[in-house]
Amino acid sequence: MFSHKRVITAVFIMHLAVGNVAAGNLSLSDAPLSVSTSAEPNIMLLIDNSGSMDTIIESDYFLANPPADNQTEWRPLEYYSSGGYYYYGSVYSNNEGNFYPLRGVRHNCSTGFLKFYTADASQSKCLRLPDPVGGENTRYTGAYINYLLNTYSSGTDLRGGSTIPDDYRMNVARNVASNLIPDFDNVRFGLSSFYGPSSYSYGHGATINRNCGSSVADIQTSLNGLSASTNTPLAEALYEVTRYFRGLSSYYHSNTTYTSPIQYRCQKNFTIAITDGFPTYDRNYPTNDPADVLNTGKSLPDWDGEHPNTNSSQYPSFPQYSDGFDTSGNSEGATLYLDDIALFANEIDMKTFDVNGNDLDGISWDDTTDNAKFAQQNMLTYTIGFATENQMLEDAAAYGQGGYENANNADELTTKLKAAINDILARAGAASSAAASTGSLQVGTLIYQASFNSGDWVGSLVTYEFDTDTTSGTYGELLTELDTDVASDTYGEQMPAEVWDAADLIPAWDIRNIITNIGSTGTGFNRDYFDGDAANSAATNASIAGLLADNFDDDLNLVDYLRGRAVTAYRARTSLLGDIVHSSPIYVGAPNRNYTDTFESGSETYAQFAARLKDRTPVIYVGANDGMLHAFDAADGDELMAYIPGILLPDLKNLSVINYSHQYYVDGTPTIQDAFIDTGSSAEWRTVLVSGLNKGGQSIFALDVTDPEGVSDNTVSFSEDNADNVFLWEFTDADDAELGYSYSQPVIAKLNDNKWYAIFGSGYNNTEADGHASLTGDASVFIVDLENGSLVKNITTATGMDEDPTSQNRPNGLPRVTLVDTNNDSKTDYLYAGDLFGNLWKFDLSGSTIASWGLAYKAYTACSDELCTEHQPITTKVSVNKHSSDVGIMVYFGTGKYIETTDNNGAAGGVQSIYGIWDKGSVVSNASGRSQLQQQSIIYEDGVTFTDTKGTLATNDDTTTTETIRVISNNALSTTDKGWYMDLIPPSGVEAGERQVTELLLRRDRLIFSSSIPIDSVCNPSGDSWLFDLKAETGSRLSYSAFDLNEDGAYGKDDMVTVTIGGEEVLVPITAIKTGTGASKITPLLDDENGCTTKYIQGGSQKVINSFCGPGYGRQKWQQIFR
Repeated sequence: MFSHKRVITAVFIMHLAVGNVAAGNLSLSDAPLSVSTSAEPNIMLLIDNSGSMDTIIESDYFLANPPADNQTEWRPLEYYSSGGYYYYGSVYSNNEGNFYPLRGVRHNCSTGFLKFYTADASQSKCLRLPDPVGGENTRYTGAYINYLLNTYSSGTDLRGGSTIPDDYRMNVARNVASNLIPDFDNVRFGLSSFYGPSSYSYGHGATINRNCGSSVADIQTSLNGLSASTNTPLAEALYEVTRYFRGLSSYYHSNTTYTSPIQYRCQKNFTIAITDGFPTYDRNYPTNDPADVLNTGKSLPDWDGEHPNTNSSQYPSFPQYSDGFDTSGNSEGATLYLDDIALFANEIDMKTFDVNGNDLDGISWDDTTDNAKFAQQNMLTYTIGFATENQMLEDAAAYGQGGYENANNADELTTKLKAAINDILARAGAASSAAASTGSLQVGTLIYQASFNSGDWVGSLVTYEFDTDTTSGTYGELLTELDTDVASDTYGEQMPAEVWDAADLIPAWDIRNIITNIGSTGTGFNRDYFDGDAANSAATNASIAGLLADNFDDDLNLVDYLRGRAVTAYRARTSLLGDIVHSSPIYVGAPNRNYTDTFESGSETYAQFAARLKDRTPVIYVGANDGMLHAFDAADGDELMAYIPGILLPDLKNLSVINYSHQYYVDGTPTIQDAFIDTGSSAEWRTVLVSGLNKGGQSIFALDVTDPEGVSDNTVSFSEDNADNVFLWEFTDADDAELGYSYSQPVIAKLNDNKWYAIFGSGYNNTEADGHASLTGDASVFIVDLENGSLVKNITTATGMDEDPTSQNRPNGLPRVTLVDTNNDSKTDYLYAGDLFGNLWKFDLSGSTIASWGLAYKAYTACSDELCTEHQPITTKVSVNKHSSDVGIMVYFGTGKYIETTDNNGAAGGVQSIYGIWDKGSVVSNASGRSQLQQQSIIYEDGVTFTDTKGTLATNDDTTTTETIRVISNNALSTTDKGWYMDLIPPSGVEAGERQVTELLLRRDRLIFSSSIPIDSVCNPSGDSWLFDLKAETGSRLSYSAFDLNEDGAYGKDDMVTVTIGGEEVLVPITAIKTGTGASKITPLLDDENGCTTKYIQGGSQKVINSFCGPGYGRQKWQQIFR
């Protein structure tokens, strides 16, 4: 950090004079809005409470060394297998295992000890065994007792848990579940167990002890009340759970009708069965189950139709998919239907419109309006064998598309149950955040796609490849492969083929290169730095003690954990790469700018610099919410380095909390550029990365990324030893209180004083009370020296809390700025930026002195009404190009915001618009409303079916496709118009909160952008999205079709639509198509020599659409990748 005491003092005095008004800070979201209201999964815990659950927990050594299959005698150092159980203290004679535990015959033993004899009575021992169940009701296997007798000398007291475990299965299962469920507040847990026997019944099916969604306290109470007292009707219990999820009456218990816990069509439903053995008394199933009746090809209980020959002698190693050895029997393994019921639960539809109507969102359970995305509500099954391994549990998990694990003690059961829940959350999150992909990047024939999963907050950076075979029918499309993952929602479908996923390639925790900064010093993020040893100065050790956690020892554990080591006391992770939400991947290869040799005067020209580094390692840089900016090898996905901004160090401990609540860390997109700066003894060309954090923090940082793997300069190669050379600086709100959360992606520019700078807006919530709060909340632009991060100039708009158009004292905010070079000398002359209050600002940097730089004027204020009382927020970067007349600059932007927790309510978003403002050097006045702008409007919207009537080599079958499309007006601009606007209101006139919150794309004379309509909906929280393609300078519709809507490979009249204009029917081109869900980001791909651009659509539908460049420029075909 940098301290500028004189400047800060002056500002403080000025603010005191103004007065301290309480700020109405924005409610910036700590989680992606697109998944903030996703449906919590239902998880039914099915806990075995059969009599065998009173069995003692056996020692690790015994379990790791299976008993010898020898039962002839009790001999030292050898113990024997037995299929039976023995109660603590019971009297047996000549049992398997060849011992006589004599109850009541305890002569020559101390009180409480049992005497054991060998079968021939030649030897005896006295042992005192643990009895955790109490009343001498704890069960032991014969093999385990023989092991204890062979291991411990006579007179040994084995109670207390210090020698062998002193606990039993039922107690462990209760405690593990009871301790885990509070850690997952984003799950609707329920509890079920086996129904107990009575005088008139052996006990069938399950008891639903607690409904899904019950309070933690209620579930814990029911767990603590479970006792091992039933048979093991395992498959019957799972079947009863399916009736519960369907809201049917109980099959096994009269006068019981269930209310289904399934609330939403997108909700995921699971059962985790924890059991210690094979079923007993498990053969009672209906012949008229509603789903069974509908499916005439299958019948309960043998739903899979598999029943390999099985006999009792195969116990316990029954064949795969076995139904048991006696379908009319009740002994262990006589019937084995658990896998069949798991398959049944997976395949049936538990909610249908005909029976159940609509979900809580008011949408049909069959989801006919959303491409059947959530047409089926089923239940998946996980199994955990507690002190048992058997094929039946593995089969059930496979059919149930869950997971199968084994556990033998409390620690193992905790680990396995936690893993199952985390896997469920990952799958539930994958379903709810399918629309939550972030940035993508195309380099050559590859696409790098960043995404996240809200279930366990992990991220991916996946690479896909285009088909480059010009003779192929799929040339220019992404290569695909068949999804063979049975647990995937796209199982059996052709999906883009991954080349690699960086999440799978993170190095081992002890060899990763991770750096950070403590103040202005870069350092390795490792124990060597944080362990307080003599290598550090006393001052350094004092400054880092407790920096990460509350005490020194936790600091060291946390360092290891954040590097990737699993720490039992911390949150379990399914991947080391955190969620990538708003950070887009940036590719850096060899230097490729067009700077002349005279652009900078140094010992090395830019051409020489580029030649020296022509073979440097290509790298993908992206920020993640694991606290790190990551650098991945663009060729193979290996992580080369990760950097943790110093400002985030005190917050990293939150990542380790078991019940983690999402927050942002390195959420900004980096900017990387070659610049001529002095980082040591003299100025030279370097490649510099600068980035903000978005909601992650109030910080902008810079790194030297010139030579990642030391092709030419080992001093800045990525290593922890070089941390202080790679780290350049970090600028925070401690350096200037006007800096808010850094939602402004910085830019790097050479200005007219011939120096290089990082330039960024003030972001949002600079008034937050964190010890460095702005007292005005003004929006401003920061100009920071690229060499050392010192503030050179803060250009304020003097528009803050006092000017809030809503009178709520909100601080203003300024996102990313746009550079303009008016004379083509590669130096920035002007900046444009919009602010939260709807103002479009122009900043003048054309002078050669810092003192001359300042605010030019407010070019326009965006309002949706004539009197300009309803201001429209500008939260994205504006786009600019030269006006066709060569006079002035056209500035394009959309309005709306999608950053606050309340922004998911589309109806409350107000009327938002798209603007094209012609800046001819003067303010476009709002005195007469929008009278100086030409209005365009959406004049048509409907679902239209297009037919492939021409046929191509790929399609010749009159295939039809249906798209929801829009057409906009074609109003001409007059000579006095200073631009245009278009309100995002459909022809119906019903405003739905449609807004434009992603970056616009200028290609040739066209403006391409997406709009979104957030919906306060659990299954579709990101709402709907539209892709627009229109004339940039006039805002009117194109004169030709940009979309191949009938997919015939041509662009023409068959892709147009007939609308009524002025009372006449007219065939016109389409302006916009509905692309699915989410605030879609457009990434240009595959630009050809004519500027023809493929547009990669982010969001729920994620389409790749090849655009028509216009008459005379060629044509391409549409490709849909995801739907």
